[in-house]
Amino acid sequence: METKDQAVNDAELDGNPVIESHSEQDEKAFLSTLADDNEDFDPASIKAKEESQKAETEAAAGMVFIGLMTVEQTMKAMIHPDFAFDPEQAESVAYKVAPLIVKYGGNPPPWLAAYMDEIMAVAAIGMLGFSSWMQVKQLKAADIADAKERTKQAANDDQQQEAA
Repeated sequence: METKDQAVNDAELDGNPVIESHSEQDEKAFLSTLADDNEDFDPASIKAKEESQKAETEAAAGMVFIGLMTVEQTMKAMIHPDFAFDPEQAESVAYKVAPLIVKYGGNPPPWLAAYMDEIMAVAAIGMLGFSSWMQVKQLKAADIADAKERTKQAANDDQQQEAA
């Protein structure tokens, strides 16, 4: 089947009409993508589908937001008790990530799934290293506090001996 492109104006044609040609296989492929003409169009089904998609996105955004709050609580416990994400920014991130959760059903994309073992290993090693670093930091802070207390106690002992 040959179809003739319709020009918007005569200048587009330049006197040479453009002719597209399609094979019968192309036509069949196109026709198979069209909906069955026997089905009636139901606007309610479109609205229901949109509402379903919106509900899925909202649920996914909620899951992401819960994950962000978990990260925030971890940061508070490990780094500083006053740490907090900006609520508007966290909500924005949740809604930006939500379509990916819906798209992949909560699973990593196929191109990333092949590397999940490696990613989990790096995450586990990273968490172990980070928690070890935090523990050393706390131990050093305790040592400094103990040293200050001993110095203060020694100064008090010297003052008591001089007074006596």
